Amino acid sequence: VVTVPAYFDDAQRQATKDAATLAGLNVLRLLSEPTAAAIAYGLDTAAEGVYAVFDLGGGTFDISILRLSRGVFEVLATNGDATLGGDDFDHRVFCWALEEAGLSPLGPRDVRVLYAKAREAKETLTAHGEAPLTARLSTGEFVDLTLKSETFCRITHTLVQKTLGPTRKVLRDAG
Repeated sequence: VVTVPAYFDDAQRQATKDAATLAGLNVLRLLSEPTAAAIAYGLDTAAEGVYAVFDLGGGTFDISILRLSRGVFEVLATNGDATLGGDDFDHRVFCWALEEAGLSPLGPRDVRVLYAKAREAKETLTAHGEAPLTARLSTGEFVDLTLKSETFCRITHTLVQKTLGPTRKVLRDAG
């Protein structure tokens, strides 16, 4: 089973299936990503109804409205932003760390290290109100910061605001 974005048209779906076949995969079915997410979350055994799947992936944001009826999902509407994703949130944390630590321009290795630490801090905030962001750089500098949920919300506010337009549109489209 291969997943594809919900907004893929028939030609894009066929191209994906052809690519998988060329790679030696036996494609049994194409499944839209929001449906796959709903199934992975266990919604296929949930009560019948209408569900919103808010997918802020690494590089893209998608929101889909699904209807579950007799164990079958129907995608009612989908929207999103192909230029907005979790990577943008990571980048905001990275830039915040650069500014807070007063770091001068970094070399490629140190950029990778600090970027990875920024992502790790962001992910830690999922379960905690604050997260350490520490890194030893090749320059000998040591970064020792604490990212708080309030700070994260402040530095990513404009990114979150960018999700509202597609969300309103998909809700309107789905009725």
